[in-house]
Amino acid sequence: MSLRQFLSAIAEKLHIDPFSGKEDAIAKLDPKKIYLENVRSVLGVSTFQAKLYCETAVRRGFLRKRVEVVCPDGSVAASAGDEDELPNVVKCWQEDGGEFTQVEYATRDLRKVSFYQMNYDASASRAHA
Repeated sequence: MSLRQFLSAIAEKLHIDPFSGKEDAIAKLDPKKIYLENVRSVLGVSTFQAKLYCETAVRRGFLRKRVEVVCPDGSVAASAGDEDELPNVVKCWQEDGGEFTQVEYATRDLRKVSFYQMNYDASASRAHA
C-alpha cells in the first residue's frame, strides 16, 4: 500500500477528499518519516484524529511507529523503534563562538518525537493476499 492509498483509505472513512488541492503537500511527504503534524495538515483534521488514524494504521500493520531524540539545535541524534531502544547518551553539535564541538547529552534529558514509517513489508504481503 502506498502512502496515497493509505490516505485514501482514511479519507474514505471520513467522507472527505484529502487530495483536493493538496497534491503537492502529499507528494512532499516522506514515507520513511511521517510526522503526526503532516497527517493532520494533509487531512485537515485535529491532532487527536490524526493520531487515531496513524495508531490504527500501526495496529493494522500499514505503518510502523518510531521515535527520535532531538538535539537542542533541532537535529536528530538517534532514532529507534521505541524509547527503550534509544542509546542512553547521544552526541550533538554545539556552536560556541563560531566553533563547533560535539557535546554528549543524556537521552532522557532531550526531547523525543514520535513519527511513523510506511511498512512496505506488510503492504506487499497484503497485496498478494
